[in-house]
Amino acid sequence: MKRTALTLQHAWSLDDWQALADGKARIALDSDSKLRVVANRQALMARVERGDVMYGVNTGFGSLCTTIIPGEELQALQANLIRSHAVGTGPLVSSEVVRLMLATKIKALCQGFSAVEWSTVEALNALLDHDILPEVPSMGSLGASGDLAPLSHLTLVVMGEGRARVGTQSLKGAEALSLKGLQPIVLGAKEGLALINGTQFMLAHGLWLSVQTRRLSYLADVVASTSLVGFDGSSAPFDDRIHAVRPHGGQSLVAARVRDFLQDSPTFVPIKDHVQDPYSFRCTPQVHGASNDVWAHVTDVMMREAISVTDNPTVFTDGGEVISAGNFHGQPLALALDYGKMALCEWGSISERRINQLCLGKRGLPAFLAHKPGTESGIMILQYSAASLVSRNKVLSHPSSTDSIDSSAGQEDHVSMGSIAAIHAMEVMERVWTILAMEWMAGTRALDHSGRETGPFLSGLIDAYRAWVPAAQGDRVLADEIEVTKQFLQSLPIEDEDFLRFELK
Repeated sequence: MKRTALTLQHAWSLDDWQALADGKARIALDSDSKLRVVANRQALMARVERGDVMYGVNTGFGSLCTTIIPGEELQALQANLIRSHAVGTGPLVSSEVVRLMLATKIKALCQGFSAVEWSTVEALNALLDHDILPEVPSMGSLGASGDLAPLSHLTLVVMGEGRARVGTQSLKGAEALSLKGLQPIVLGAKEGLALINGTQFMLAHGLWLSVQTRRLSYLADVVASTSLVGFDGSSAPFDDRIHAVRPHGGQSLVAARVRDFLQDSPTFVPIKDHVQDPYSFRCTPQVHGASNDVWAHVTDVMMREAISVTDNPTVFTDGGEVISAGNFHGQPLALALDYGKMALCEWGSISERRINQLCLGKRGLPAFLAHKPGTESGIMILQYSAASLVSRNKVLSHPSSTDSIDSSAGQEDHVSMGSIAAIHAMEVMERVWTILAMEWMAGTRALDHSGRETGPFLSGLIDAYRAWVPAAQGDRVLADEIEVTKQFLQSLPIEDEDFLRFELK
């Protein structure tokens, strides 16, 4: 597969980060970046040779920062750092997140403030080029002093240690490198610390969530539009004049998308006998839109972090100053990810409420959308299942960033827990996809019962869906159908890329 080459001199869009995550892009290292990195390394080594004491370069780490390390042990110091910090546990993170961890680390190092060898940058980029993906456990980071544990597992592989995935194989680090004709590297002064003292685990999750949530936002509006027609909902709450007088960008986008999806539906009209719809239909632009606005903010935070230097200490080439500070602290990401997971939770929460409304036997629909209510239960327990997912999401949406804990013998006495927020946000997102699949099942069943017309856009999608899942004629086992429906929604192409965003232009 031919991959797009992304250069470091140009700003990268969210689409570029998606291409990197999907393995459809590569990073083209350039001479300007090499000059910066080499000069920065030379500035650091000049100070090492003078015998200057610098944290993490010739001292121990964390609360051992006052222990001076002799010159002959500096390489061992860095290798030991990586080995001792590789203490991750739990399920492995996805291939997409690992690619983004590599890419964000390479981009940060190439800014020339981390004092690594250029060969180390090349070694990391070789992993990305050859799709050698270190096996990174999801648990172990506190989100301050950087993402130490997960980044240590990432770094082990360039040292010829740890484990990596190559295609479908799980190999020892040395085997994975050898398979692609690569050699392990030996870390020099400060390099181990530069590789693990950063926010790339949190950031990679945040970027991938931004990519995926952009699609989820769009399809949540598609699903809600289907339910709206199935429930005989009014078009009045989507009138552009309503949203012009409350000018939140996400809200206006949702209303515009729904109007676009249903523009040729003969039943999508403002005047109905029932006068008003329940909030879960009537307030779809306000609720979905607020989540859009949150994710516009979260994405902005992630894109800013993606051009940042977040390891410690920071080395300035001019003058050779080495400043120990706290750019590794993940608080900006932690707060954004907490905000983001709450917004994700709300997409699922209101979706479940629409499922419930479709089950109530109103607006000419049978109870629980069953063909023979009583003899059949229809989707009664589908709503139960959706409610259980919403409840789980509510628990996970408790803010992680308010839960700091003391570590490293009191030296690292306030941590962000941004890594926990990131993992929880991923879990919440996956459950929201499942809830939306359940609503799509309910909405399409409501249309089958009512015969209401959605217009050509949605009817085309429903026809495509019926090739995956035939219309129900009675009760049947729904567990597999939920998963198939989820896959259908996640695989749908977005025809109008202009609407694949969080707010109107």
